[in-house]
Amino acid sequence: MTTTLFRRLLSCIVLAISSPHVQEATAQGTAPSVVVTTIGTISPASVDILESAMDLAKTKNAVALVIELDTPGGLLESTRRMTRDILNSPIPVIVWVGPGGARAASAGSFITMAAHVAAMAHTTNIGAAHPVGVGMPSTKDAADGSIAMEKALKDTLAMAESIATTRGRSVEMARSFVLASEAITAQEALENKVIDILADSLDELFAGIVDRPVRLDSGVTTTLTLKGAKIIRHEKNLRHAILEIVSDPNIFYLLFLAGIIGLGFELTHPGVIFPGVAGAICLLLALVAMSVLPVNYGGLGLLIAGIVMMIAEIFVPSFGTLGIGGIIAFILGSLLLFDPATGVAVSIWTILPGAFAIALFLAFISLVTLKTLRSRVISGQEGLAGKSAVVFRDFSGNMGQVRVNGEIWASELPAGETAKAGEELTIVKSEGLKLNVVKKQRTVSRPGGTS
Repeated sequence: MTTTLFRRLLSCIVLAISSPHVQEATAQGTAPSVVVTTIGTISPASVDILESAMDLAKTKNAVALVIELDTPGGLLESTRRMTRDILNSPIPVIVWVGPGGARAASAGSFITMAAHVAAMAHTTNIGAAHPVGVGMPSTKDAADGSIAMEKALKDTLAMAESIATTRGRSVEMARSFVLASEAITAQEALENKVIDILADSLDELFAGIVDRPVRLDSGVTTTLTLKGAKIIRHEKNLRHAILEIVSDPNIFYLLFLAGIIGLGFELTHPGVIFPGVAGAICLLLALVAMSVLPVNYGGLGLLIAGIVMMIAEIFVPSFGTLGIGGIIAFILGSLLLFDPATGVAVSIWTILPGAFAIALFLAFISLVTLKTLRSRVISGQEGLAGKSAVVFRDFSGNMGQVRVNGEIWASELPAGETAKAGEELTIVKSEGLKLNVVKKQRTVSRPGGTS
C-alpha cells in the first residue's frame, strides 16, 4: 500500500512539472510557422535561394513556404528547376506577387502558376511569357522560320500547359501568355482562374487561407490554415549575394568576355600569368551564372583551380599573381560549394582564416625560395669561386694544375704570372674543366698602418 501511494505521489509530481510544458507546446502549436523568402530576377541565384528556403522550412517544421515574387523574368533553365522544385515540394508552396506594383512577368508567370496557392496584390500583373531567343542560332528555314526559336516556343508552351493542368488553372490563359505574350492584371488573373487569392499584404494573405485543401505531389491532401501564422524570414547569405551579382545579365556577359579574352591572351603570350588567372576565375563564374555549371560544381571548380594556382606559385616566378588569384578562387569556391542554410556549410569565418593561413604559408615559401635564388652557390662546380687552391706542380708559364678538395684541376693565371708547387691561389671562376685563379693577396704589416 505504501508503494502504491508513493507511485501515485510521484506520478502527480511528474504531471505537475510537465503540465506547463505541455500547455506551452499546445499554445505554440496553435500558431503555425511559415517561412517567407523573396525572389527577383529568375537566375541560378534564385534557384539557390528557393532550395535554401525549402531546406529552412523543413528544418523549422514550417507548414508552408511563401515566396514574395517580383520579377521581370529570367533564364528558362532556372525557371524549369524552380517550377520542378515547387511542383515536387513536400510542403505547400505559396507564391504571392507583391507588394503593390510588383509583377510576375515571363518566367514569373510559370512560377506563380506552379504554386499550390497563387496570390497577387491588386496593383500587380502577370504574363508575357513568350520565350526570347537570347543566344539562339540565326539559321533560318524558309518554311518554318527560326528552327531554334520554334523548338523553344513549343517546349515552353508544353511546360505552361502542363503546369496549368496540374494545378487546375486556366490552360487557355497559360497558352496566351506564351503564344501571344498576353499580360493581365491581378483582377483578371483571379477571374480567369490563373490565381486563387487577391491580397495586398501577407497578413491579408494568411487571413484568406483558412481550412484550404492543398494536394501535394505525393498524392496527400492537407488542410492549410495560416491565420495568425508566425513568419520566419529566410535571409539571403553571402553565397546568395555573390550569385545574384554574377547572375545579372550584364555582369555575366562581361565575365564571359573577360574569361575568353584572358585565357586567349595567356595562350598567345605565355608567361604573362595575370590574364590567364583572371580569365579562368571569370569564366568559371560566368558558366555558373549561365546555368551551364551547377552552383556546387562551379564552386568545386573554383576550389580546385585555387589550389592548383597556389601550388604553382611555389614553382613559377609569378611575383604573387598566381598566389593571390588562387586565394581569391579558393574563397569564392568555398562560398559557392556549400549553402550555409543547409547546416553543412563552411562558415566565412572559417574560410577567411584558412585562406589567410595558406597566404602566410605561400609567403614563407616564396621568401625562402627568393633567399635561395639570391644566395651564393656553395656546392658543385659553380661553388668553387672564392675558394683556395694549392699548386700541384710548378706552373709552365701561366698554365698549371692545382689541388681543390682532393681533386686536380687544370688552371690558368693571368698572363705574365706563374706559380710554384705548394703555393696557395684563389679561384676566380670555372670555365668548363679549367679554373681561373689568381695569387692570394697577402696583408703586410707596416709601422703606423697596414697595407
